Amino acid sequence: ATLQEQGWPAFDPALAAEDAVTYAVQVNGKLRGQVQVPVDMPEEEVKALAAKDEKVSAHLEGKTVRKVVFVPKRLVNFV
Repeated sequence: ATLQEQGWPAFDPALAAEDAVTYAVQVNGKLRGQVQVPVDMPEEEVKALAAKDEKVSAHLEGKTVRKVVFVPKRLVNFV
């Protein structure tokens, strides 16, 4: 078959869907690390994983976290 006889490829949403997402992790508004997690991971698990990251935990050590800002599929900010 020649190129002229070929049809256009069909869009498959299953192939376009991402299975992992990268969160920016901030402490007091300053970028301190990134974590990559599955798209369907619950919010509380993402926060716990972000807090355990060694770069982030070094900045949280000895401080009281008053609030955690969570933006789905984008950001975790410990204030």
